[in-house]
Amino acid sequence: MSENASLLVEQLWQLKRLVDRGECSDIQFVHLNNLLREPNYRADVLRRAESSGSDKVRKLVKDIRDNDPGKALMANPDNRQAPFREPDEEKPRKRRRHLTWIAPVLVAGAVATVGFTALEPQTIRITDDITTATTWEGDKTYVLEDIIFVENASLTIEAGATIKGENGAALIVTRDSQLFSRGRPDKPVVFTSAQDAGARSRGDWGGVVLLGSAPVNQPSPQIEGIPDSDQRGSFGGTNATDSCGVVEYTRIEFAGFEVYQNNELNGLTLGGCGSNTIIRHVQVHRALDDGIEMFGGTVDLQHILVTGAADDSIDWDWGWRGRVQFAVIQQHADVGDNAFEGDNNGNQHEATPRSEPVFYNVTLAGTGQSAKTHRGMVLREGTGGHFHNMIIDSYAIEAVDTRDEARALVASGKLTFSHNILASTGSIAGQQQERGDSDDDFGFDEQAWLKAAESENLIRLESALHPAARNPTSPDFRPRIPLSDMPATTPPKSEFFDESATFSGAINPRSPGDWLEGWTAYPEA
Repeated sequence: MSENASLLVEQLWQLKRLVDRGECSDIQFVHLNNLLREPNYRADVLRRAESSGSDKVRKLVKDIRDNDPGKALMANPDNRQAPFREPDEEKPRKRRRHLTWIAPVLVAGAVATVGFTALEPQTIRITDDITTATTWEGDKTYVLEDIIFVENASLTIEAGATIKGENGAALIVTRDSQLFSRGRPDKPVVFTSAQDAGARSRGDWGGVVLLGSAPVNQPSPQIEGIPDSDQRGSFGGTNATDSCGVVEYTRIEFAGFEVYQNNELNGLTLGGCGSNTIIRHVQVHRALDDGIEMFGGTVDLQHILVTGAADDSIDWDWGWRGRVQFAVIQQHADVGDNAFEGDNNGNQHEATPRSEPVFYNVTLAGTGQSAKTHRGMVLREGTGGHFHNMIIDSYAIEAVDTRDEARALVASGKLTFSHNILASTGSIAGQQQERGDSDDDFGFDEQAWLKAAESENLIRLESALHPAARNPTSPDFRPRIPLSDMPATTPPKSEFFDESATFSGAINPRSPGDWLEGWTAYPEA
């Protein structure tokens, strides 16, 4: 590495440290590897740091730009660069062809309107696919009229923007494109139904789909809801560090319309997204199908909230190998299936790369003996996984159900479950029901595995959460048990994991507040 390159790496590290210390009001988190590998991500961070940073940050940005060659500083497997381009500050911004402005226009002293109604000031209707670098501005409303593809381009959504989906609409970001949905704690980006507040319901619109080039163990994968003949729905590749973009401080509500019988889109779908994708502080609320589903890839999730999904809350298939820390799942009493449903590959259970995600600090809040009963976790079809520092609470059917090759996966260390709290569940595992023809895991003794002394799991008869954890409109997910009674272990050392989270569940019992404040919401309709 040249002397200039070494200096630039050091300067970028200093910038990350300043952001971590709160010296940039418009940036909550910076991913160092992305700064080094992705020139477009770097340019976007520098732009925002220059506009919102302290004097020290602005001086550092100037020094970085003096040294920045605009190229990757670390090897990227396929050297893919997002087609993200800043607008030329010297030229007036042009109105893009796919935007139909709904705003009053003055013509020769008279008022003319273009699709304007008094009920929709500052509303822009999106009718065409996005094929050039585009920014949707904060504090404006964008209405998706159909399935909108982002192709060979980037879409940046500023803090405070609202995106409404009409029936049949969805936002799909294709494999060669990126989404930058950048909310803030006080001004989240909100994807919601185009129906009026109070008249919204699950499945009003499609949801958000991000597709990338990270490894997937399914041949020629095609995302659900797009015909096989449409190549815009294809995803997967060989780039484990691929970036589908950034989604942070973003809510997705009332999504998941049925594309065809028994096939609904999810709130957020991640197909083949790689480890340089940033998914942080994201809520999916009242989805018709799954809350979030990963199809392969290596994408990580942090500070995730899924509330009231009508099917599974977090679902994975086809070789997902990402990491998750700080996730809350809330079941609703009238709908839903499993909090987690994990698969490897239904056609070939031994397909590689094998699904093997890593979870730390997760709260799964069930509803007990409600109108609809739930399972905490179903692990099947060859998935591995590592589950630690979790609270699995009030699941009437069972906390954990393993199926298929569980015994072999445990023996090989590909499936681990330790330092968790299983509280107030109908059964900690499905052993009682698995007899004869109903034995779906080849006689694997789940209860013995979960109760093994070396795993240090805590089994409680009483709930570990406050009753308000089950309140669908004003929940409180803090644990009700003291830190001294938690069997938590220290998360791994890495840039991703917070090693200080030596507590059970997603909410720190020592903190007077929590990471859910300000940007989340729980509307019934």
